[in-house]
Amino acid sequence: MDSTTWLRDDFKYGKKFKMGRCGSVDWDVVVGDNVTIGDFCKLEKGVRIGNNVELMDYIKLMPETIIGDNCKLDDYVNTSGYCNIGNNVRIKRNSMIGQAVDIRDDVWIGSGVCTTRLKNPKGPNCEEEWIIIERGAMIGSKVLLLAGVRIGEGAIIGAGSVVTKDCEPYETYIGHPAKLVKQKCIS
Repeated sequence: MDSTTWLRDDFKYGKKFKMGRCGSVDWDVVVGDNVTIGDFCKLEKGVRIGNNVELMDYIKLMPETIIGDNCKLDDYVNTSGYCNIGNNVRIKRNSMIGQAVDIRDDVWIGSGVCTTRLKNPKGPNCEEEWIIIERGAMIGSKVLLLAGVRIGEGAIIGAGSVVTKDCEPYETYIGHPAKLVKQKCIS
C-alpha cells in the first residue's frame, strides 16, 4: 500500500488485499480475500466487500454499501450507500447507484446508469422506495431507473431507457419511458 493511502487502525481485510494510492478507508469497513482496490478510492463507514472483488480507480462507496463475491466495478462508479450488490455483478464506468437499491446476483450494468431513491422529493410523503434488480438482468448504458421499480429476473433494459415501472422477467424494454419490445419465448 502506498503511503498516501489512509487506513484506519481497525480496518479488517483478507489475504491478497491490494489498495492503490491516495485512497481512504473509514471505520468499520471489512474486505474479503483477493480484493484489489484502485487509486483514489474512498470506502465510507460500514462498507462490506466480499471475496475476489476488483474496484477500479476513483470509486466512492458511501456508508453501508455491501458488495458480494466475484464483482467488478469500473472507474468512477459511486454508491450513495445503503445498497446491496450481489455476487458476480459487473458495473461499468460512471454509474451512480443511489440509496435503497438491491442488485441481485449475476447482474450486468452498463456505463452511466443512474438510479433515484425518491419518486417525489418535494412531496408530503418523501419516502425512499427500493429499486430491485433481479438475478441475471442486463441494464444498458445511460439507463435511468426511477425509485420503486423492479427489474425482473433476466430482463434486458436497452441503452438510454428511462424505467418508470416494473419490468417483467426475461423480457426486453426500450425507450423513454421504457416499453416492452420483445416478449419471452414460451414453448
